Amino acid sequence: MNRFASKLQAGFNRVQMELRRTDPRVQAYRPGRMVWPDLSASRDVSILDMSQSGAKLTFGAGAILPDLPGEFYLFVHGRGGAVTLRLVCEKRWQKDELVGVRFIQRLDEADFDRLVAAEPSPH
Repeated sequence: MNRFASKLQAGFNRVQMELRRTDPRVQAYRPGRMVWPDLSASRDVSILDMSQSGAKLTFGAGAILPDLPGEFYLFVHGRGGAVTLRLVCEKRWQKDELVGVRFIQRLDEADFDRLVAAEPSPH
Protein backbone atom coordinates (compact mmCIF):
# COMPACT_ATOMS: atom_id res chain seq x y z
CA MET A 1 0.00 0.00 0.00
CA ASN A 2 1.47 3.35 -0.95
CA ARG A 3 1.75 6.29 1.45
CA PHE A 4 -1.34 8.11 0.12
CA ALA A 5 -3.52 5.00 0.39
CA SER A 6 -2.24 4.38 3.92
CA LYS A 7 -3.20 7.93 5.03
CA LEU A 8 -6.56 7.61 3.33
CA GLN A 9 -7.23 4.32 5.14
CA ALA A 10 -6.24 5.84 8.50
CA GLY A 11 -8.66 8.73 7.92
CA PHE A 12 -11.42 6.34 6.92
CA ASN A 13 -10.85 4.29 10.10
CA ARG A 14 -11.16 7.45 12.26
CA VAL A 15 -14.44 8.40 10.55
CA GLN A 16 -15.82 4.89 11.12
CA MET A 17 -14.88 5.07 14.81
CA GLU A 18 -16.61 8.45 15.21
CA LEU A 19 -19.77 7.05 13.61
CA ARG A 20 -19.81 4.12 16.09
CA ARG A 21 -19.56 6.38 19.14
CA THR A 22 -22.76 7.20 20.98
CA ASP A 23 -21.41 10.59 22.11
CA PRO A 24 -19.06 13.00 20.32
CA ARG A 25 -15.62 13.49 21.88
CA VAL A 26 -14.29 16.90 22.90
CA GLN A 27 -10.64 17.80 23.47
CA ALA A 28 -10.08 17.82 27.22
CA TYR A 29 -6.33 17.96 28.04
CA ARG A 30 -6.89 17.15 31.71
CA PRO A 31 -4.42 15.53 34.10
CA GLY A 32 -5.56 12.36 35.81
CA ARG A 33 -4.49 9.29 37.72
CA MET A 34 -5.33 5.71 36.84
CA VAL A 35 -5.68 3.45 39.92
CA TRP A 36 -5.93 -0.34 39.78
CA PRO A 37 -9.14 -1.72 41.40
CA ASP A 38 -7.21 -3.51 44.17
CA LEU A 39 -5.23 -0.28 44.82
CA SER A 40 -1.97 -2.15 44.12
CA ALA A 41 -0.72 0.31 41.49
CA SER A 42 -1.42 3.69 39.94
CA ARG A 43 -0.11 5.78 37.06
CA ASP A 44 -0.35 9.43 36.01
CA VAL A 45 -2.17 9.92 32.71
CA SER A 46 -3.31 12.78 30.53
CA ILE A 47 -6.87 12.82 29.25
CA LEU A 48 -6.68 13.87 25.61
CA ASP A 49 -10.36 13.84 24.75
CA MET A 50 -13.57 12.93 26.47
CA SER A 51 -17.28 12.35 25.96
CA GLN A 52 -20.01 11.64 28.48
CA SER A 53 -19.41 7.92 27.94
CA GLY A 54 -15.63 7.57 27.55
CA ALA A 55 -12.21 9.08 26.98
CA LYS A 56 -8.82 8.70 25.32
CA LEU A 57 -5.88 8.63 27.74
CA THR A 58 -2.14 8.76 27.23
CA PHE A 59 0.81 7.80 29.39
CA GLY A 60 3.05 10.02 27.24
CA ALA A 61 5.46 9.13 24.47
CA GLY A 62 8.21 6.78 25.58
CA ALA A 63 6.50 5.81 28.84
CA ILE A 64 6.98 2.32 30.21
CA LEU A 65 3.57 0.81 29.56
CA PRO A 66 1.95 -1.11 32.39
CA ASP A 67 -0.13 -4.26 32.02
CA LEU A 68 -3.54 -2.62 32.42
CA PRO A 69 -6.47 -4.24 34.19
CA GLY A 70 -9.81 -4.53 32.36
CA GLU A 71 -11.40 -2.09 34.81
CA PHE A 72 -9.83 0.64 36.93
CA TYR A 73 -10.51 3.98 38.60
CA LEU A 74 -9.73 7.25 36.85
CA PHE A 75 -9.27 10.26 39.09
CA VAL A 76 -9.68 13.47 37.08
CA HIS A 77 -7.81 16.49 38.44
CA GLY A 78 -9.16 20.01 38.42
CA ARG A 79 -7.56 23.34 39.13
CA GLY A 80 -4.84 23.25 41.75
CA GLY A 81 -4.41 19.50 41.36
CA ALA A 82 -7.39 18.53 43.53
CA VAL A 83 -9.37 15.49 42.43
CA THR A 84 -12.53 16.68 40.73
CA LEU A 85 -14.12 13.35 39.88
CA ARG A 86 -13.58 9.61 40.33
CA LEU A 87 -14.75 7.43 37.45
CA VAL A 88 -14.83 3.67 37.05
CA CYS A 89 -13.53 2.81 33.58
CA GLU A 90 -13.35 -0.19 31.30
CA LYS A 91 -10.38 -0.48 28.94
CA ARG A 92 -11.73 -0.77 25.39
CA TRP A 93 -8.50 -0.58 23.37
CA GLN A 94 -4.81 0.22 23.70
CA LYS A 95 -2.31 1.23 21.04
CA ASP A 96 1.15 1.96 22.41
CA GLU A 97 0.79 4.78 24.98
CA LEU A 98 -2.84 5.57 24.02
CA VAL A 99 -5.77 3.93 25.80
CA GLY A 100 -9.49 4.18 25.01
CA VAL A 101 -11.85 3.78 27.94
CA ARG A 102 -15.59 3.54 28.49
CA PHE A 103 -17.07 4.99 31.67
CA ILE A 104 -19.09 2.36 33.54
CA GLN A 105 -21.50 5.11 34.59
CA ARG A 106 -22.14 7.80 32.00
CA LEU A 107 -21.20 11.33 33.11
CA ASP A 108 -24.12 13.64 33.65
CA GLU A 109 -24.13 16.79 31.54
CA ALA A 110 -23.14 19.13 34.40
CA ASP A 111 -20.03 17.09 35.32
CA PHE A 112 -19.04 16.73 31.68
CA ASP A 113 -19.39 20.48 31.03
CA ARG A 114 -17.41 21.26 34.19
CA LEU A 115 -14.55 18.96 33.13
CA VAL A 116 -14.16 20.06 29.54
CA ALA A 117 -14.84 23.76 30.14
CA ALA A 118 -12.44 24.20 33.07
CA GLU A 119 -8.95 25.45 32.37
CA PRO A 120 -6.58 22.49 32.78
CA SER A 121 -4.05 22.73 35.56
CA PRO A 122 -0.36 22.28 34.67
CA HIS A 123 0.63 18.61 34.71
